[in-house]
Amino acid sequence: AAKELIRCQLEAMREEIAGKNPSPLERLLSERVVVTGLEVQYFEALYAQNMRNLTIPQAEHHQKRLDRAHRSHLSAIRALAQIRKLLKGTARTQINIADKQVNTVG
Repeated sequence: AAKELIRCQLEAMREEIAGKNPSPLERLLSERVVVTGLEVQYFEALYAQNMRNLTIPQAEHHQKRLDRAHRSHLSAIRALAQIRKLLKGTARTQINIADKQVNTVG
């Protein structure tokens, strides 16, 4: 039951992050955001679960691993946002007619 719940939650996250009619690149980056987000959650839970029994070096190791996962997640989010911004910009067309600039959307 727990596996099915996690699968459904991940699918909902994929759909929410990808949005309507995602490009193949947006779909790929959305998947990366979901996977790295899951990784952050996993490392946070693992650290919280074992926090009382860890030595200082072990706790530092867990914290570094969590920090790396968090940076990776933010990088994935940033990449998706940049691609969306670029794709949004490609919908505009600039036409120069007789030294006058005309911008069209479409």
